[in-house]
Amino acid sequence: MKNTSCLILVFLVYNMSFSQEKKENGSVENGNTKVSIFTFYPNPVEDELFVLGTQKIKRIEIIDVLGKSVADYVFNKSIIKIGVSELKSGIYLIQVTNESGKLETKRLIVK
Repeated sequence: MKNTSCLILVFLVYNMSFSQEKKENGSVENGNTKVSIFTFYPNPVEDELFVLGTQKIKRIEIIDVLGKSVADYVFNKSIIKIGVSELKSGIYLIQVTNESGKLETKRLIVK
């Protein structure tokens, strides 16, 4: 009976460790993998921010920590360069909407 319990425990641990999938941003999520609709660099940024969409990007909004929109852009392309030198140093959210209407928000650090 003891060997059976150990075997079941090993089986459960083995299945849990291999059912985890790595997401694009390096974090792990069980079962469903979330695919990011955009990436951006550099982060932290000083002058120019580059945003790359998996589809065409329709809108980019930059939001400060108080929830106020500090920049709002409308596009119809998948590779975008934005000047951010007018933003004060700090932490912001970058919110991107693609042509399918999917919305994703990530943290942006401005130097």
